[in-house]
Amino acid sequence: MSRTARHANLRRALYPASICFIGGSFLEPTIAATRNLGFAGDVRVVNPRRQTIASEPCLGSIDELDAPPDVVFLAVNREMTNELIAQLDDMGAGGAVCYAAGYAEVGGDGIALEQELRQRAGNLAVIGPNCYGFNNYVNGALAMATPTLGERTAKGCAFIGQSGNICINVANGRRGTPLSHVISCGNQAVLDFADYIEVLVDDPAVTSFALFMETLPDAAAFSRAALRALKAGKPIIVLKSGISRKGASMAMSHTASLVGDDRFYQALFERLNIIRVETPEDLLETAKVVSVTGVPQGLRLAVMTCSGGDSGCVADIVEPLGIELPELDQRQHDDIARHMQAFTSIANPLDYNTSNWGRQDVLEAIFPVLLRQGVDAGLLVVDAIADTEQLADTRSQDDGAAAAMRAFHTSLLRHGVPGVITSSLPDNTSIRHRKQFHDAGIAMTQGIRAGTLSLARTCLYGTRRRSFLTRTTHNDRTLAGPVPLAGTERAIDEREGKRLLAAAGLTIPAGERACPATAASVAERIGLPVVVKTLSANISHKTEAGGVALNLADHSEVARAATAIARSTGVEDLLVEAMVTGHVAEMIIGVTRDDTFGQVMVVGAGGTFVELFDDSVVLLLPLEREDVERAIGSLKVSRLLDGYRGAPSGDVEALIDVVMTVAAFAAAHHASLVELDVNPLLVMPRGSGVVVADCMMRMTGTEN
Repeated sequence: MSRTARHANLRRALYPASICFIGGSFLEPTIAATRNLGFAGDVRVVNPRRQTIASEPCLGSIDELDAPPDVVFLAVNREMTNELIAQLDDMGAGGAVCYAAGYAEVGGDGIALEQELRQRAGNLAVIGPNCYGFNNYVNGALAMATPTLGERTAKGCAFIGQSGNICINVANGRRGTPLSHVISCGNQAVLDFADYIEVLVDDPAVTSFALFMETLPDAAAFSRAALRALKAGKPIIVLKSGISRKGASMAMSHTASLVGDDRFYQALFERLNIIRVETPEDLLETAKVVSVTGVPQGLRLAVMTCSGGDSGCVADIVEPLGIELPELDQRQHDDIARHMQAFTSIANPLDYNTSNWGRQDVLEAIFPVLLRQGVDAGLLVVDAIADTEQLADTRSQDDGAAAAMRAFHTSLLRHGVPGVITSSLPDNTSIRHRKQFHDAGIAMTQGIRAGTLSLARTCLYGTRRRSFLTRTTHNDRTLAGPVPLAGTERAIDEREGKRLLAAAGLTIPAGERACPATAASVAERIGLPVVVKTLSANISHKTEAGGVALNLADHSEVARAATAIARSTGVEDLLVEAMVTGHVAEMIIGVTRDDTFGQVMVVGAGGTFVELFDDSVVLLLPLEREDVERAIGSLKVSRLLDGYRGAPSGDVEALIDVVMTVAAFAAAHHASLVELDVNPLLVMPRGSGVVVADCMMRMTGTEN
């Protein structure tokens, strides 16, 4: 199989000049729909028992086709699907939509059938199985099992989803989000999200990508595709389902208890500047803002409403995200005040008051004032009531909303500022004006939460994108990907683990191996005070096992502690180390591995309360220094590191150095490192470094 050839075939399949449908009368509505949408290409139908389907003559088999089709819609059972896949590849077809279910999603023999499908695919671009197909609204090709609504578009968002039902609902949606494609990718047996993005990203008709994601088969390939989209300025918006933490039991280390499946995905999305949303509504509204309005250049918003309640809602939504609502200067205040009643409040967000409702001339004088102070985008909240049968005056309500929208449009044009219109309630959007304002480049969103969040998240994307693209090591943000382990897994005791970390450049306390009889003399040689610990690769949580004694200041204390530890743990081997004091904070650095994401790092507050406080962040490897600095700054423990209430500040630069060193160590032992847990890592006052107080490590092989 050639990846280049398969991508070329996927391009053929998604932009077909010829479509072949294989199946029964079930296909009639789909064939009719693609003709009704104006698909000008060749349509063929294969059914040995029918003369015609949807007025198209039927062929007896694919052998009767006069040329290899660009895409084939297979509406047959799974066994016949697998047989036809190999034949279509042999004949040089572009791609195939596999509608059949009963593959890996059902387990049992379905797993083997999906593997067989994968092996038979060759260079064929196989969409699915267990999917509904796709719609291309640019060239009018509809190859979706259920006929859908929609109209031809010049450009729009490419929606790709693992849920067939979600894809159908998106295709039938009435939110007005411009769509270039809707692709139901199903089980992703052959093609996954990365393949679709790689093929579509260079198409000028594709403005962005909206993904409904359940699983990600190849995170490394996805990261490469996402970086191409980032460089092209085409945002990826993701709704990830199944975010609850896996109920896996705690492994040997604290690291295992701090990571979870969704934290890996969140780390990936942050790493690639992907916009994450929570609902299908957010997914479509954000895609609408990106596709219609575009991406603003900063975080400064001017907000116009006709309600103090709306103004407060917008402020509450954007403030936690770091979006700025610049205060008005005195001149702005005075220029607006001459058009307002005396009792009104003048601020940003601006409630222009019901006394100005429908007064387009007044609003055209007020709105530009808010936009002239270098804001990056404008937001208008206005509600229209379109149900004219129930309320006699709804036309005037809708006309009043239209006056505000027209004033908003002219004001945006005057200052060259992008803008978004939303409504306080989703149902109160003026649908009859939507095309007009979309053609003008102003997205009309539905609902104050979805609309405001969509604009805010798009602003954040644009700001972060500029930062990402200025990094000289930008290409290193692709993931290393998982590597199979080599050799038999074994646990490593603390002394050996520290020796490996010291060789990598980390600082460890002075210490020696001992037993209960020699512990006191070793302590004297090291220098009191000391800490005595059990030394066993099989005891990972020493404190819980009674295997640690701290701050031992004289020989008798050392001797008693050594005897007690040996008795409690049943282990005679001990580690006696110099007691490290005066640290500012205790941290944890952990590395584990995942079958999808490869090596995963955890950085957070450490010590015995690591799970209790859950103050940690997940990072994917390889790292950039900026990633680490930002991650540490996001932790609650960063307040201690900054010098809390007059206390000394921690050596943050040394801490970042250590995180980068551990990441390099993990990369160097990619095929052998199973798990690493440095906890606690003691951060000393600024200029004094960082010390590894304890560690746990599991590796394969016999590294020295």
